[in-house]
Amino acid sequence: MILSTSTFFEGFFQSAVTQELTFYLAAVVLVVLTAESCIKLLNRDSFGITVGVYVTVFAWYFVDPFINPEQYHYLPSSSLGQSYGQVVLFLIGFRVFMPVATRWILRRRSSGVFDTRLTPEQILIGAAALWLVLFIIGIARMGGDVIGAVFPIDGRNGPHMWGRGAVESSASGFLISFAGYVFNAVTAFLGVLVFFQRSTAWRLLAVAMFAMTLPYFFFAGARSHFLAAVLPFILTYLFYGRHLLILKLAILAIGFFCLNDGFKFMVAFRGTGFREVLASKNPYELMDEDSTQSGLNMTQELCFVNAYIETGGTSPAYGARYLNELLNFIPRMIWPSKPLIGIDYAKWRGFESEHDENGELGVNTTVSSGMIGGGVLNFGQILGPVAAGILMALWTGLLIRWWEQRKSLLRLVLFMLGVGLTFNLGRDISMLVLWPVIFAYFFVRLAEIWATKRFQQLPQAATIAPANAVPVHVVAGRLSQ
Repeated sequence: MILSTSTFFEGFFQSAVTQELTFYLAAVVLVVLTAESCIKLLNRDSFGITVGVYVTVFAWYFVDPFINPEQYHYLPSSSLGQSYGQVVLFLIGFRVFMPVATRWILRRRSSGVFDTRLTPEQILIGAAALWLVLFIIGIARMGGDVIGAVFPIDGRNGPHMWGRGAVESSASGFLISFAGYVFNAVTAFLGVLVFFQRSTAWRLLAVAMFAMTLPYFFFAGARSHFLAAVLPFILTYLFYGRHLLILKLAILAIGFFCLNDGFKFMVAFRGTGFREVLASKNPYELMDEDSTQSGLNMTQELCFVNAYIETGGTSPAYGARYLNELLNFIPRMIWPSKPLIGIDYAKWRGFESEHDENGELGVNTTVSSGMIGGGVLNFGQILGPVAAGILMALWTGLLIRWWEQRKSLLRLVLFMLGVGLTFNLGRDISMLVLWPVIFAYFFVRLAEIWATKRFQQLPQAATIAPANAVPVHVVAGRLSQ
C-alpha cells in the first residue's frame, strides 16, 4: 500500500495533466460533488447514490494519468486542457439534470409487485435452477469438458462456454450472447443472495455456486464481465455484512489490492493463456517489474476523440451512435446491415486489420471512447459531455427507483446488480454493458407476475435492519444476525 501511494504521488508530479488549469477545476468540482453525495448518503438520502457516478469519473479520468504518466507527455497541452474542461461539463450536466431525472422516474407508475411471499430460499432456488441450466448448456458447448468450462485457462484464444464469432449472423449467435449475459446476471444474483439466506446450508449453497463460476469470468479475460459478477457481492457485503464496519473496510482494502494484481495478470496473459502462469512457482517472475494497471485511459481516449472530430475524421452523429447501441439487440440474421459499433473509430486509431482471423471486423481490436468521449462523438465537443451527463443522470435515477423499492428482495438484488454495472459504464455508455441487468429485470418481472398469480392475499412486509447497515425491507422474515 505504501509503495502504491508513493508511486501515485511520484506520478502526480510527473504527469502532464498537472500543468492544466482545467484539471484542477475538474478535480475541485468532483471533490465538492462527491462530498455532497457522501453527506446525503450518511443522512440516508437516496440522492447519495450519485457517489457511484463520481467514483466512476475519478477512476476512469483521474487515475491513469498518474499511474501511466509517460502515456500523456506526447499529447498537446491544449488537448488535455480541453478534455478536462469536458469533464467539468459532464459533471455539471449530470448534477443539474439529476434532480429532474429522479423526480421524473420516481413518478412513473410501477407495474411491479413488491410484497410477494417469495422467501430468500425460494428466490435462491429459482436463480440456482437457471444457473444450473445455463451451466449444463455451457458444458455441452465445451464438449462435456467440465474443467475446461470452469477454468478456460487458454484465455481469449481458447474455447469457453459462451465464445462465438465477432460478427455472428446466425440465430445461434444471438442465443449464445443472450445466454452469456444471463449467466453473468445470475452469477451476480447468487453473490447478493448469499447475505439473505436464513440457514447455513442455503448460504453455503449460494457461496458454492457463486465461487464455482468466478474462475470462468477471470480466465475468459473480460474485466467488465468479472466486475459485473463480483461488484454486487462486494457492495452487498459492505451494506449488509455482519462484520463491524472497520473490519469490512479492512477486508475490502485487501480485496482491492488482490483484484488489482489479478487484473494485471488477466491483461498480461489473456491473449496467450494462463498455463505458464499456473505452472510457475513464482508467477510474479513472469510479469514485467514496471507493470501497472492499464485500460483506465479514458482521458487519453477523450483527447483522441476530440482530434478525430477536429481533423475531419468524423462529424457528430447527433445521437445515431447511441441509437445503434440501443438497437444492437436485433439479430444480424434479421438486420444484415446492422452497423458495427465503434469500428470506424478503431480504424482511425490505427487498429485496422484485413488479413488475420479478425478480418471479419476489419480491426484487430476495438477501442472504447469512454462515457464522455461517446457523448462527444454523438453531440459534439460542447453538448456531447452534457448529453453523456444526462444519460448517466437517467441511469442513476433508475437506480434510485429500484433502491426505493427495496422492500422487495428481488428489487434490492436488481439494484445491487445495477450499481455494480455503473463502474463499467465509465468505459462506454453502451447496451453491451447493461444487458445483464436488462435481462435480470425481465426475469424479476416474470417472478413477480408468477408470485402475484400464486398468492392472492399478500402479507405486509417485515422490516429488517442488519447491524451497521441501512434498513432493508423484505418479506422473507428475519435475516440471520
